[in-house]
Amino acid sequence: MSFQSGRFDLHAHARCNAYRMIPALILACLFAIAATRGNDGSTPKASATPVPDPVVQSDPQPVSFNACTIFSAADAAQVLGVPVRPVTTVGNCSYEAYTATSGGGWHRNAALNVFKYKSAAEESSAWDDLKILRRLEPGRKNLTLLSGIGSEAFMQILPNGDAFEAQLWVHKSTWHLRLVSVTEQSPSPEVLKATAQKIAAKLP
Repeated sequence: MSFQSGRFDLHAHARCNAYRMIPALILACLFAIAATRGNDGSTPKASATPVPDPVVQSDPQPVSFNACTIFSAADAAQVLGVPVRPVTTVGNCSYEAYTATSGGGWHRNAALNVFKYKSAAEESSAWDDLKILRRLEPGRKNLTLLSGIGSEAFMQILPNGDAFEAQLWVHKSTWHLRLVSVTEQSPSPEVLKATAQKIAAKLP
């Protein structure tokens, strides 16, 4: 190869390398521009601090309360009209008749649930939800609005197969309660109301 041809090859190789560097320079400029835009506020910056999830307000929950401290065996016996014994296999305060009161070994039974809350606001919210869920509306069939018990009270007596189920709901201040009785005969509304009044008087 001659000296002239060697110079020609050298210059050609240099021009080829220059042409190859142009795209690389263009890409480098584009990355630099993007980085500048990311720092001048036109593009949001990434943050190492995680954004907290929005706080979801849960429904108010009742505090623990032993309903048997205000609903005794004597109270249950008054509701059911027969001697009773405690039922320990359920979570609420429950009693059943000592002896079967109908065929098949079935026993009359009664139970009390007390829903006590930390504040009147929490209880009021839970009570409003309960009224919607249970359709506790004055004037509804088989539902009686009671007076003289708590701030608001309802009683419902319905046939349930061969039995009658009575439910009393009472609301006041930071608590509401449910008294339930199941008997083979229609219960006495007066006895149920008197028992509910006695129980409610034990709560603040």
